[in-house]
Amino acid sequence: MTLKTHAIEGSNEGNRPRKAATSRDALNNRLFFRLFQAANIYETQAMWAFSTSAVQGAMLGALSRYPEGMPLAELCAYLAVSRQNTHVVLRRLEGAGFVERVEGVGDRRKRTVRLTEAGLEAWKDLRRRTVDFFRLGTRELSSEEVEACAETLARIGRALKAMRGG
Repeated sequence: MTLKTHAIEGSNEGNRPRKAATSRDALNNRLFFRLFQAANIYETQAMWAFSTSAVQGAMLGALSRYPEGMPLAELCAYLAVSRQNTHVVLRRLEGAGFVERVEGVGDRRKRTVRLTEAGLEAWKDLRRRTVDFFRLGTRELSSEEVEACAETLARIGRALKAMRGG
């Protein structure tokens, strides 16, 4: 893998002017770095607060919306998590007795993933505790700021997804 570097304004190598990073490039870099930091901090804090990963919590939450379960491919797409990562997380949740994989009717290869009764109870408890966690994380923001941030991140996510053809 090759990393391309951009020269910073104010320095010259011989007679060649160095390409200056535009202020938009600097803003983009800052935005994605802050997103990276926030995601890592969120994951660390979620593990500390809930003894579960953010992906496990998101998976329980996604499945709670579909009592009959979700096809595995749809679950991966909904969470924007790779199939390989999904399998690892599902194995942990299956081991805890929170989810089960059910063979498809008519096609055993098509698996549906759904919460067990224990998984639904675990989600209810986790959901109750995450409400306070999220409130603390956004306490210095207005509702409008939270809404704008969520929409902005959704737009960035769609743009990133479109870069690789969907």
